[in-house]
Amino acid sequence: MKVSKLVDLLDQLYPFALAEEWDNVGLIVGDSKAEVTGVLLALDVTRDVLADAKASGCNVVVTHHPVIFRAIKRLNESELQGGLIAQAMRDGTSLVALHTNLDSAVGGLNDTLCDALALVNVKPLVDSGRERFYKLAVFVPETHAEKVREALFAGGAGNVGNYNQCSFNTPGTGTFRGQEGKTNPFLGKPGQLERAQEQKIEVILRREMAGRVVSAMLGAHPYEEVAYDLIPLHNKEAGTGLARIGRLAAPETLAAFAKRVQDLGIFVKAVLGAPDKMISKVALCSGAGSDFCSNALSQGADVYLTAELKHHHALAAFDKGMALVETDHYTLEQKHWPKLADILTSHGLKAKVSDRGPELWRRP
Repeated sequence: MKVSKLVDLLDQLYPFALAEEWDNVGLIVGDSKAEVTGVLLALDVTRDVLADAKASGCNVVVTHHPVIFRAIKRLNESELQGGLIAQAMRDGTSLVALHTNLDSAVGGLNDTLCDALALVNVKPLVDSGRERFYKLAVFVPETHAEKVREALFAGGAGNVGNYNQCSFNTPGTGTFRGQEGKTNPFLGKPGQLERAQEQKIEVILRREMAGRVVSAMLGAHPYEEVAYDLIPLHNKEAGTGLARIGRLAAPETLAAFAKRVQDLGIFVKAVLGAPDKMISKVALCSGAGSDFCSNALSQGADVYLTAELKHHHALAAFDKGMALVETDHYTLEQKHWPKLADILTSHGLKAKVSDRGPELWRRP
């Protein structure tokens, strides 16, 4: 598998279009045409992680945090970022980032954390799904309608939730007149007004696949000038968002909940709330989700689990009686990599989870 195909697979699993506008995801450094020898999964690109990749025979490193986050104007190898990028290029290692798209995607990092905590009735805490759908409507002669529909579906259009090959088809009459000496119409003759029995085929597609779908449609359509509409929609993709909220199967104390979090190998830095407080409704956000405390409060969470909580958010939570469990980034966000490693292995790739993450914060 080439790096470009691996990136396409990751895009299907955790669509890059779900990333926040300020984020940087996908192939950050590397050669899209190179053959993948192995994939190393880690939280950050570090010198240890690059050494691990080289020693393991992995020429792709997939991290949660992008090695290039904001626009840069220079690369200095004596500095950390420039040195990491230079080392990766010398080693022929491609660097891929799955950041807020992994947080938001159905089956991504936040859903993995919910599964690990056995939460039920899970839904997004923050409606961050962007307007990322198009409706494509195309007018086709009835004799070629089926061929064009099949091309649209093959291109990836027509998926609605857990259903595929979805379309709406309306019969009607199309009119056209080609200019003499300039056209070669599929039906009729240039200079004459023609009427054709056509179908209007409508399908939904993700914005990022629009080019591929339109190309497939044009390739299957018999007309030399194809009439079609590509319309942006306000629809949100169900199940996506930067955080989650759900319920425990049975209520438990805050102390018991915090212990379960620790038993998962997640480092708990602090707990706010009475140990005997009963917990039923749980909100969580991978990474630094302090800014979503108000969302957790407004939706009635008994406890909010995230990393890097800000002091004023903790005060607001305490005032409203919501408990907080603060963790570190590394142990919280590493939880998804074994799941992704299994997926990549099922596609015939060698995949390994790096154990060289920077476990920076520990109580003395």
